[in-house]
Amino acid sequence: MLLATVLGALLQGTPAAAPAPAPRDTSAAYADAGTRTLVTAARERRARVERTIDAYSVTARERMHASVEALSRNRTLFGKETAVRIDWRREGQSSVRVLGAREASPSTSSGISLPEDLLSEAADPAFDPDRLQLSLFSFGGTAQVSRDEKKDSTESNDREVSINVDMTPIDPLSQGSERHYRFRSGDTTTIRMQDGGQLRMIQLEVIPRRREFRLLRGTLWIDAATGGVVRSVMTTARPFDLREDAEDIPAVVTAAGPVRFAIRYVTVEYALWQNRFWLPRLTAVDGQMSMGMLAGLPVRFERSYSDYEVTASPVPESAPRTARAETDTAVVRACTDEAEATPGLSCHCSNGGCRVWRVEVPTDTAALLASADLPEPLAEGAGKLITGEEVESLARVLTPRLGDLAPEMDVSLLSVRNMRFNRVEGLSLGAAAEVTYGPLRADGMVRLGLADLEPNVELGIARQTMFWRTRLAGYRRLTPFDRESRALGFGASVAALLLGRDEADYFRATGAEITGEPLRAARWTYAWRLFGEHQHGVSKNTDLSLARVWEGSDVFRSNRPADRADQAGAGVTLRREFGTDRSPVQLLTAVGAEGQTGTFDYGRGSVFARMTAPFTSRLAFALEGAAGTTTGDVPIQGEWYVGGTQSVRGYEGALQGGTAFWRARAELATPTPAARLVVFGDAAWAGPRGAWSRDPRLLSAGVGASFLDGLVRMDLSRALRSPTGWRLDLYLDAAL
Repeated sequence: MLLATVLGALLQGTPAAAPAPAPRDTSAAYADAGTRTLVTAARERRARVERTIDAYSVTARERMHASVEALSRNRTLFGKETAVRIDWRREGQSSVRVLGAREASPSTSSGISLPEDLLSEAADPAFDPDRLQLSLFSFGGTAQVSRDEKKDSTESNDREVSINVDMTPIDPLSQGSERHYRFRSGDTTTIRMQDGGQLRMIQLEVIPRRREFRLLRGTLWIDAATGGVVRSVMTTARPFDLREDAEDIPAVVTAAGPVRFAIRYVTVEYALWQNRFWLPRLTAVDGQMSMGMLAGLPVRFERSYSDYEVTASPVPESAPRTARAETDTAVVRACTDEAEATPGLSCHCSNGGCRVWRVEVPTDTAALLASADLPEPLAEGAGKLITGEEVESLARVLTPRLGDLAPEMDVSLLSVRNMRFNRVEGLSLGAAAEVTYGPLRADGMVRLGLADLEPNVELGIARQTMFWRTRLAGYRRLTPFDRESRALGFGASVAALLLGRDEADYFRATGAEITGEPLRAARWTYAWRLFGEHQHGVSKNTDLSLARVWEGSDVFRSNRPADRADQAGAGVTLRREFGTDRSPVQLLTAVGAEGQTGTFDYGRGSVFARMTAPFTSRLAFALEGAAGTTTGDVPIQGEWYVGGTQSVRGYEGALQGGTAFWRARAELATPTPAARLVVFGDAAWAGPRGAWSRDPRLLSAGVGASFLDGLVRMDLSRALRSPTGWRLDLYLDAAL
């Protein structure tokens, strides 16, 4: 509920009145006289031409996708698609007719449903033609977090506890925007039109004067002949931070840590209608939200416009000077009261104004779910409005230059996110700092385990675009034998502290590395690493755990002693995902390979596959398998290990190891993703690569409970081969 509340505050609401900015010198706002002329022409164009539009009708289609990008796969939190026909009028009442609508929450429920907020949000795609179309992320205003119970029966209304957020962007083409922005003209691009004519566009770079979420950074492409904006590609000067950008924040919202929302891009493409008006054809937003320990909550939003019908007045000889009043509380309240007083009306506020809309929803609401006017879900990966090539061009445009903004430092001292727990370090506390300067990011981390009192240090510098990061780092760190095991993550720390389950083995590495990795998982991704390091063994240093209270003895097994080695190597991981949790069948595959030389010369490789699908109308199933082998002289820390929640439940972690392995598991579960009952079976073998066997050394079966589509999982399992026994596990990230 907390995530839905905060996400709602980001994606909808009533814009608050913008505070008056402090006056500042604007003499250096333009790189040259040509840039000033270009901005002036764009402003006059909007005031003279698009301002003459008295009414328009258009079909708007939009789709939204929000997910949890964590652990081994993405999980859709929310998906919605709508289609409406808008009849906008500058004077008089506007109306909107709903053509289709549906929403789904695959992580909590099965199937699709009609959006509950359909009436209030049906008019969201509407826009004022004479404004730069930034309203798509004019999120903000007031979002309800909780409602107090009535303390007195005479009170007429409950008191709302709200988040006050003003996220309305400051338009770089508005009058006086030089107080907030600097401008620089760039390349000229010529496009041949279908009618044989040519469109000559000039690139206008928008540079914010300070790091503020409501300021934009990016590029406008402006028609050299008319001054019309043909395309805009923007991001914000910095991510939204709830602690800095909101007022009167309830403690419940920030109790789990900072709440941030980063806009990766917001782009608007325009088309020339009636050979006169530049009106939006496509708008798209890509962002990522993080809440405390939950990092990586991507949000994508796309909206398209088609079938325009425009009514306009003659173009005046000079630009009108009509002032636009800011939205204030009284205007919002009057609009809301009028809408609530009459069924079928909705109040819609954006871009400094409020308007009452008449919303027409067909009586056959079931037909809206399967309407042919609806776009395909974004989660399906088909028919995307923004192609891969366009995304790459966005990355090039939005990668900041050195010197455009002053360096920014973010310091995190003893935060919950920097804490972890394991049997080597005990409770480990860390302090981190990051400095951002254009596309470069320098970071540092100092960490100390209270059980081993061994300092860990890491310093790195990275070049980062919107979608990719390349990083050079030097480090002294605790490293699990299996780097992909997430043994030092939040879920593993909780299991070790509460249940006495620390499944990994560790060694300490001191060295340097160069890595390349995507900043967001996609259908097809890869990551690579080059390194040189000294490796040596570590030992168990604590048995502190809540489980020791009832077991009364040591709960952690000893740590395997790693071989001392000086190694250099390279590794790459390839991953491909087919389908999503809004698809009937999903398939995830991955391939990894690594080679090392030094004290030990060896290589190793592995493959992984997982499939989930419905079994019947009342059941779902999942199959998972992995295998790997090695070549050369392999140290202990380079071998493969099986046993534990990620391979064979019912056994302690990394119970058996060797230079080769295979494992398999099958699960059968009830269909509701929010809470499932699961039966499962696991099998695995690990041993010398020359003695590969299909007979599993470890075999188990059990029952479990799954929550939020496997994000949280509890299993009771029985080991069927020696050492036999029962085991209860609580962990994160399961197939079902």
